[in-house]
Amino acid sequence: MSEQSTILGLTEDHHALRAVVRQFVDERVIPTVMEREAKDEYPDDLIPEMAALGIMGMSVPEEYGGSDVDYISYGLVFEELARGWMGLASVVGSSASGAFLIARYGTAEQKRKYLPGLAAGSRTSGMAMTEPAVGSDLKNIRLTARRDGASYVLNGTKTMITQARHAAPLVVMVRTDPTAQPPHRGGMSLMLIEPDTPGYTIGRDMKKLGHKGLELCELAFDNAVVPASQLLGDVEGQGFYQMMSALDRGRIYMAGASIGIARASLEAAARYAKQREAFGRPIADYQAIKLKLADMALRIDAARLLTINAAVKTQAEGRASVESAMAKVFASETCIQASLEAMRIHGGYGYTTEFPVERFYRDAPLMAIGEGMNDILMLSVAESVLAQVR
Repeated sequence: MSEQSTILGLTEDHHALRAVVRQFVDERVIPTVMEREAKDEYPDDLIPEMAALGIMGMSVPEEYGGSDVDYISYGLVFEELARGWMGLASVVGSSASGAFLIARYGTAEQKRKYLPGLAAGSRTSGMAMTEPAVGSDLKNIRLTARRDGASYVLNGTKTMITQARHAAPLVVMVRTDPTAQPPHRGGMSLMLIEPDTPGYTIGRDMKKLGHKGLELCELAFDNAVVPASQLLGDVEGQGFYQMMSALDRGRIYMAGASIGIARASLEAAARYAKQREAFGRPIADYQAIKLKLADMALRIDAARLLTINAAVKTQAEGRASVESAMAKVFASETCIQASLEAMRIHGGYGYTTEFPVERFYRDAPLMAIGEGMNDILMLSVAESVLAQVR
């Protein structure tokens, strides 16, 4: 952690939390990560341990058993988790986003029903937005939810949904008013979907390049019957704005996790450079290697400062869409570059599974796609710049 972080609001509590998560990752994750990665199995055994440390309850208020950490802590925790294994960070991030939505917008009964289990790790959650023909353009989702007495009837599909088989509930974005124009203004809602919902089917698991350990699924709703009590917040038409607030928060998670992968890449590259000899001396002695390491370190610190800035503003104002977008874009691009440079420093060994850098290289690209594609986020940053100029 840069000394500059002190002036941006990090406290002794932040450092203490980070140390606890770092110890957990060093002792329980890193020693087994290569085996877990190869098996591509869901890390059920680690969830109770993370719950005991307060990690699973980061988005849950204390009255429901959660740790309810601030946004700086949120980013720091994901940095440490992703440094060990991005698959594990993804499990926690997906669940934390669902828990956040329930904690902020859920009815009293929905909070009582779900939040204690999410904090304790006996439940996990997730979000379902993407559809076969709709990715970044969420305003045009096609999954409909028609009110029918005391229930809603859902029809449509979702695709590339993280943690779909384990989420209970899965927070699903639907169209409750297909006639609303524009659709996002009053036409969209969020539903809390249980795995045993009649008419709801979890389809095939999609194969992924990285982010092993949790599933990516296709979902189908064929006249699926969902009780009206599962409408998030019990008020139709607020789903788009609710989801946007979760994505802003999720971008802090993605930025922190990106820094974690980048940091792991830098540490692995520096360690290897000190050990590997070429032409009679360690390759760390060569200027070309030193410049690569220095550039990686510079970008990682800059990404962390952007992330802390976004976290501070979100904590103070509730939302910081532009700042969180900037942090996520810069951190994820830094992550991609750092993982590639680490592989180059390792040479041929970097392309094998003997060293962890190939895993970092596979995990990095999704950071530029998840929680909003970087190109789309850059457009929103540009629009903010233009709006400020008279």
